Amino acid sequence: MSFRRRQEVIGGTPSAPSPGVNSSRNPVLGAPSRGPLSPPSRAPLRNTPHVNPTGPTPGLHNRGSNNDMLTQHPGIRPSTITSQPTLSTGSADLDRLLAHQGLPLGNSLLIEENGTTDFSSVLLKVYAAQGIVHNRTVGKLNTHVIVIGSDQHWGRQLPGLYRGSSKEQKKNKVATNESKVTVGNINDSNLKIAWRYGLKKDSPSEELSDPSQTYPNYQHAFDITSSLLPAPAANEMSFVPLNVPDYSKVMLHIQRIISQHQGKLIRIVLQSFLNPAMYPPQLIQHNQSLNFIKSLRYLLHNSPNISLVSSVNLDLYPRHNALVTMIEMLFDGVIELKPFPPELVQMMERIYKNQPAKIKQGFLNVLKLPVLSESGLMVIKEIEYCFKNGKKKFEIEEWSIPIDEEEEERSTTKDIEF
Repeated sequence: MSFRRRQEVIGGTPSAPSPGVNSSRNPVLGAPSRGPLSPPSRAPLRNTPHVNPTGPTPGLHNRGSNNDMLTQHPGIRPSTITSQPTLSTGSADLDRLLAHQGLPLGNSLLIEENGTTDFSSVLLKVYAAQGIVHNRTVGKLNTHVIVIGSDQHWGRQLPGLYRGSSKEQKKNKVATNESKVTVGNINDSNLKIAWRYGLKKDSPSEELSDPSQTYPNYQHAFDITSSLLPAPAANEMSFVPLNVPDYSKVMLHIQRIISQHQGKLIRIVLQSFLNPAMYPPQLIQHNQSLNFIKSLRYLLHNSPNISLVSSVNLDLYPRHNALVTMIEMLFDGVIELKPFPPELVQMMERIYKNQPAKIKQGFLNVLKLPVLSESGLMVIKEIEYCFKNGKKKFEIEEWSIPIDEEEEERSTTKDIEF
């Protein structure tokens, strides 16, 4: 009884062994050759639309400089939830409302507004002004703002930094003078006692728990009654006109600006999207506008140093409109500004006639949060927050129904008399 080697064809001639391969393990002749197994393709973390903007995506070939910028930029801090690089919107209350202490890089925020008011423009201006202030705080151009659909006049309307009231300015001046080492300060008895008992030392836990000390230049307060001086220069802010036949020219212009400012943080402002007063008729068509938002989304999700804030008027395009529904799906975060009806405004003015600071101007509804909503966390908060466009900041607070105390006193008096 004879035996043959494994994988040897019966009645055939054995094949010559290949160099470096054991002859006892020759493959079967005539069997199809197998190549190296390729790993299964993984789906991308983000569902980016299948719309490629014209030309190469800027920022992909300069990852090294972008990473250095993210670690050294004064206006970037990690998200308190996901640890993603996050920038400030220019409003401290809005930063907290977005759950990340700001807007994560590579994400977009849509501000919807009802009525004929223009509160959304205030948020857009402080968002742009925050980037310009970061340039001037460090003394180095580290941020560039791109404004779509507006001109240089819009840039000259940015609010200036809030310096505080006259009393606060005097207190800051006194505190600055006291912090200086002078003969008068050294002879201060309080300073001697504090030095003896160590009262001037701050505990390290308090320093670590205060984010304003860890990121001192992350966010600023702006005074909407003042102007940012000097006005933004051409190397700080660029403007993209809309007098073009289609959005491909707009995207080319945006990409050209981004390529000219490599290694910088890019803030894009899209004001009053699809407003007929600013957009020509050919750019208001649904297919044109949706493709434009898809291209911007593709650009954001493939560039680690870009963010976008836009606004839209719901009186022109209601939320039940299919176009607005699709636009909301393409944005990472969505909030709605809903001014109070006149009856409620009159009631609040009557109740808080001696406390004008408590008078609010409308509801702020949260419809979508960046990163979290895309991850499956459904966050919808309606009539839970209210806002006020104050002098120091855009204030956002939890909504509480105002109580008319005079009316309660009248009803109590009637009950007693009865």
